[in-house]
Amino acid sequence: MMIRKFLYFSFVFVVLFLSCEKSHTGLDQFFPGPGFEKGWSWFKIPVHYNPDNLYEYIDGEAELYLSYGFKELATLTYFWGSVDDTSFVVDIYDMGTPLSAFGLYSNYRYPDYHYEKIGTEAIVSDFGIKFYQGKYVVELKAGAVSSKIKKAMWTVAQKVSERIKEPAKLPSILNFLPHKNQIDKTLRYISTNMLNHSFLPGGLEARYRIKGKEATGFIVFFESPGTAKTGFGKLRDFFKKSGDAIFHSNRLGKNNFGVKTPYHGYFLASLKGRFIVGAEDSSSPGTGVEPVSYTHLRAHETSLHLVCRLLLE
Repeated sequence: MMIRKFLYFSFVFVVLFLSCEKSHTGLDQFFPGPGFEKGWSWFKIPVHYNPDNLYEYIDGEAELYLSYGFKELATLTYFWGSVDDTSFVVDIYDMGTPLSAFGLYSNYRYPDYHYEKIGTEAIVSDFGIKFYQGKYVVELKAGAVSSKIKKAMWTVAQKVSERIKEPAKLPSILNFLPHKNQIDKTLRYISTNMLNHSFLPGGLEARYRIKGKEATGFIVFFESPGTAKTGFGKLRDFFKKSGDAIFHSNRLGKNNFGVKTPYHGYFLASLKGRFIVGAEDSSSPGTGVEPVSYTHLRAHETSLHLVCRLLLE
């Protein structure tokens, strides 16, 4: 009888031990234990979501996350006293690649927000912290404001960043747009449908301030010069059908066009190898020329897997 009891409890111990070990793999390993600060506890265990059920957690935003290649989410609640009293939630998203993580994060940042150095970069407010690092986007959010919660969220965010361990640096491909005259915190990676056109793939965009005027510089990435040429033709045809007068700029190479739109000022685009580069939201054609011309220097017949290389400064 004693042997049976010993074997039973040994089996239970092994099962619990293996379960505990399993809970600290994958995304779960990034959550610091409740001992990060005395008095804080976990609420149950991390809950996981995948691309098939993400909408159950963030219904209104699931489509955005999926468009950037979302892989998995683990979410966990920390509380002090009781969950209903003092608590905050930590969401850790695996976005598959560092570029996708930045792309998702870039949809939420604006120049006038408050930023701190957690991970690669963190948006910080009284109600939460959102940062990205490597292929992960991490969000900490609270329903109420208190110094206790803010201190705990800051500590947990730093510990999550330390556990991720991936280099806290920008994806190199983001250097493809020029830094000169670029307005800080306006650079975005868009995974698909650049310029809101379904026939265009993804690319980069950023706001520029030149001689007191602003314009958006952009670059669209294609798989080959042939697909870029097709996309460029569709883009030009779109504006032709809109009835706007198309013009050519001698400053932007052979294959380019410009058009004055009713809502976005001047739009300039130029084809170069596997890329379309251009500018929009310009008050005059000259305002948008500088970002486009500079980007041309980086877009000369470079294959996509080497697009991150800095070609010229």
